[in-house]
Order: sequence, then structure tokens, then C-alpha cells
Amino acid sequence: MIGGWATVGLVVLVLFAAGLSVIDIRTHRLPRHLIHLAAGLGLPWLVIDAVVTDRPGRIAGMALGALGALVAFGVIYLAARGAFGDGDVRFAPLLGAYLGWFGLDHVMVGLFLGFVAASVVGVGLIATGRASRGSEMPFGPFMAAGALIVLVLGDHLDALWPGM
Repeated sequence: MIGGWATVGLVVLVLFAAGLSVIDIRTHRLPRHLIHLAAGLGLPWLVIDAVVTDRPGRIAGMALGALGALVAFGVIYLAARGAFGDGDVRFAPLLGAYLGWFGLDHVMVGLFLGFVAASVVGVGLIATGRASRGSEMPFGPFMAAGALIVLVLGDHLDALWPGM
């Protein structure tokens, strides 16, 4: 259950994730200043909530989630040679920090669901002839969707991923 100070931070995430998704769809860019602004306006509320509710482990989860997402997307960025943009690599730690506040398992599932969503849409576009294997597709909206699915369904994801 989400409540208290964290609610403000999560509202910030939802608003910025939606805005960044629209921008990425239109321009294939995720502006760094908006990602930084989302972090500056939203993450402190999660830290305040963790301190007030005496759950300091959540702060560590945020840091580890951000670091894990950054490393994962950094490796993909280097290995994929242009398949991902810098903005995706910058967006990943923001989402990792938010998801890490709930638990590191949420980070992994959220990022995984982003890839699943992109794959489903990509295959659908190819099947309908609206894209080819080489077509570029913005990934930010899928990253945001995966994170938001986990935030909304996090308590119910155990049915899909036992142990979550």
C-alpha cells in the first residue's frame, strides 16, 4: 500500500514518465534536464517517507536499484551499438530508484516488462507491415510502462513471479 510522503514522489514519476514518453515518441529523445528534474522533484519524497516511517532500507534499495538499472542499460547501450540512446541509459536509473524503493525484485521485473512490451509492440508492427526489423522505435515509453505496471500491480505480481 502506498501512502504518505511517497505519494507525492510517485505522482511526480507518473507525470514525468507520461511527458517523457510523449516526447520520446515524437522526437526519439529523452531530454536529460527533464529526467534530472523528475529525480530532483520526486525522489526526495521517497527518502522523506523512508525516514519518517523508519524504513531506511528503502533508501539503500533506491540507490541499488538506480545503480543496477544504470549498469544494465549501460552494458546494453555498449553492446547494442546504437539500438539504445543515451536518454534510455539516463532514464533507467530514475526508474530503478523508484522501483528500488519497493524492492530490488521490482526493479528487475519492471525493466523486464519494458522489454516484453517493446517486443510485443515491435512484433505486432512487423506483422502488420507498419515496421520492419530495422525500424527504429523509441524505448522510453516501454521503460515507463514496465515501471508503472510494477508500481500499480506490485503487490499482485506474486501470482506471476512467485517470491516477489
